[in-house]
Amino acid sequence: MRSIRSRAGRTAVMLYCIIWFGFMVWSMPMQAEAVENQDEKEAEADWPEAPSIGGVSGIVMEASTGAILYEKDMHAVCYPASITKIMTVLLAIENCEPDEIVTIPPEAVYMEDKGTHIALDVGEQLTVEQCLYAVMLASANDAAYALAEHTGGTIENFITMMNEKAKELGCENTHFTNPHGLPDENHVTSAYDMALITRAALEYDIFRTVSGTSYYEIQPSAGQKDLICMYNHHKMIGKGEFYREEVFAGKNGYTNVAQNTLVTCARKGEMELICVVMKEQRAEVYPDTVTLLEYGMDHFKKTETGRDKDDYLVLLKEENPGLEHCFLIPLKERIFVIMPENVELSDLEMELAYEKEKGLVTVTYYYDDFMAGTGEFKVIDREVETEGGRSRFKEIWAEKDQEEDSVSWNYPVLGICVGAAAIGIGVGVWFLLKRRERGMQINRTIRYRRMKRHRRNRRRRGGRRLF
Repeated sequence: MRSIRSRAGRTAVMLYCIIWFGFMVWSMPMQAEAVENQDEKEAEADWPEAPSIGGVSGIVMEASTGAILYEKDMHAVCYPASITKIMTVLLAIENCEPDEIVTIPPEAVYMEDKGTHIALDVGEQLTVEQCLYAVMLASANDAAYALAEHTGGTIENFITMMNEKAKELGCENTHFTNPHGLPDENHVTSAYDMALITRAALEYDIFRTVSGTSYYEIQPSAGQKDLICMYNHHKMIGKGEFYREEVFAGKNGYTNVAQNTLVTCARKGEMELICVVMKEQRAEVYPDTVTLLEYGMDHFKKTETGRDKDDYLVLLKEENPGLEHCFLIPLKERIFVIMPENVELSDLEMELAYEKEKGLVTVTYYYDDFMAGTGEFKVIDREVETEGGRSRFKEIWAEKDQEEDSVSWNYPVLGICVGAAAIGIGVGVWFLLKRRERGMQINRTIRYRRMKRHRRNRRRRGGRRLF
């Protein structure tokens, strides 16, 4: 009997162990998936919720890094209207001196659909600088045409320059047919491309000065007889209804087919934002721009990486052993990244790319798929170079944070193990108690039967106790 009970107990214990082990194996993938889903939810929570706008497309780009903080169909092809003039001004700045004399040609005065202008006459003369103010503040189409012809030699050559410059800057959906933005079905761009063009223009102080001026006067001269007074048409520059102190540059545009287009540049600390809104209704373009700028300023931060060039050199040499004698010259003294407010440097990944033909190393930082910032280095190799490589590295910014992350991953599994062990101990104790109780019941039954047998024997023997 005892053998049967022992065998049954061992079988029960073995069965429990098998069930418990099976449960642990079955639950591990589910727990891993739960932890992964939790991490995805936390990553999503780190990214601020984007606002909505009424425009067909829009973008918020940080100027120094090129980081895109917001986008809505940023590659959608749209008509630019007068924000075209940012490219016109950019090329004039790069190819002309401010004091060069621009003579107004007949084509600038007698355009079939002149649109906005400052009533220039054929043969009048302005300086390049005066034309810049007329183009950016008053959005003068006659001044834009004259400036373009002066810069390119001919209007056709200037249009070629515009499209070549767009391609050079990385524009993907831009094709210009004129320097002012008057309607043409082949004159198109995108919010992303206009952000790139504006970013290039912001590299010049004169562009910042001109486009950020609220009022300017062209004084009478021998070549131009009238006083021309001009207010900036961008309503966030100057003391208008939508004035914002943070806004330091920009350009507006409007045609019936393009509707409202608006480029706005704003500054918060060391972070400079370029906001572009395309094909927007008249009443909404400025409020939507304010919303996008506040979104960028309130939810993102600009941080220096703090990495020494030697750190990148080590990684470069690991991937390219033939560059063991090279050194790096940074093209920019400091590398900055843009991140959501609650994200740390340790959350970023770094991508290092070596272009042997150009002798350049590009370092790009990412937060998930978000490009946070870039830096470039010139590779100087005293001896021999090998084929360049491209690799992706996880930067270990803080080992303590990584260890804490590793431990946090084990918490759910550890909890399951502890819980299962507790359940196992509880079941084992319950089994032992039940077994003891069963044994006590059997013992009581045996003792009762023995007692009855002894009583019967005692009666048969005259009541003499046998024990």
